[in-house]
Amino acid sequence: MQITKEQLKAWNACTDGYRYFLDKFPQGGSYSEVHQALIYDSRFDDARWLVEKMYDTHIYNAEFIKSEIAATDKMVANLTSEAESNTGDDAQIGSSGDNAKIGSSGHYAQIGSSGDCAQIGSSGDRARIGSSGDRAQIGSSGDNAQIGSSGDDAQIGSSGDDARIGSSGDDALIGSSGDRALIGSSGDCARIGSSGDDARIGISGHYARIGSSGHCARIGSSGDDAQIGSSGDCAQIAATGKNSIVAASGSVHRIVLGESSCAAIPYFDGSRTRFAIAYVGENGIKANTPYEVNSEGEFVEISDN
Repeated sequence: MQITKEQLKAWNACTDGYRYFLDKFPQGGSYSEVHQALIYDSRFDDARWLVEKMYDTHIYNAEFIKSEIAATDKMVANLTSEAESNTGDDAQIGSSGDNAKIGSSGHYAQIGSSGDCAQIGSSGDRARIGSSGDRAQIGSSGDNAQIGSSGDDAQIGSSGDDARIGSSGDDALIGSSGDRALIGSSGDCARIGSSGDDARIGISGHYARIGSSGHCARIGSSGDDAQIGSSGDCAQIAATGKNSIVAASGSVHRIVLGESSCAAIPYFDGSRTRFAIAYVGENGIKANTPYEVNSEGEFVEISDN
């Protein structure tokens, strides 16, 4: 996806960052190119800002989630080609065999595995972990982790803040307890849980089960038969697939439902909390249309503008 100077203006980019972009990419550049340039030039705050803006803008776009997964797969390929072992910080570790068990406690680790049944753990900050085999078990407890898996049946966990987690295989189990997690999955039957605040969760596969207990979560699902639960406040939820079910115990700022979908959203009527129920196709509730719930328990159409 392309980044242009017009887009940066719309995002109210800072003057220094805008000048940097014009100097590096006068004709514009792809999201991945701009992000990599920021990392290479140690502009980490700008890189984080860019990622947040992209997810804010495109979290409900299945193509964006798929492109994030493609970037993850590329990272996996790069890491597994660098089969170098090291025990200190900045370690680069690669394994192409099955049943690998890889551990790193240093910072800035880059760990890749292309075999099946890999077990990979990292406790340092800013780890980059990739696995392209099936049934991978990947865990990271440091901050700013980038974790990707392209195989099926992955189990991915992260307890640090600012994690970026991507999975393109089916039956993924993804959990994150840190704040500001960015989680994307394009496979079917994903189960994703996040307990931190400001989570951004996107999935384009079918039969997703998504749970979020943090505040200000942004949850997007474009597959059918999704089951989404949110207990934090100010959630923004888009379940645009068919037959989706959304249940929230915290306040919801914005909700979009697909065909034949339903939702239960709490609201406060002035004396107690009640549930507002929406069934797409009944009582004027339309598919693929953003709503909010007012103090009367009514789903009111809103504008994204």
